[in-house]
Amino acid sequence: MTGSRQQVTGALFIDCGKQLKNGTWAQPPRARYECLTCRTTEGPVVGAAAVTAFVQTIRARHQHHPSQGAQAA
Repeated sequence: MTGSRQQVTGALFIDCGKQLKNGTWAQPPRARYECLTCRTTEGPVVGAAAVTAFVQTIRARHQHHPSQGAQAA
């Protein structure tokens, strides 16, 4: 990255959980997204299917909240 600046605008936290050998979950996966621009949190979501869908769509789905003084990135 020569000569370019990047600003971090959000953080995606993913806990992969703990799956047992028999396929059941001792601790299910979970995820949450924190927008650093508008200071909101989405999630947490829990469960393998829910986490997969959340991770794939959260950046496109998240709406900034300009009423809180944020600018859309």
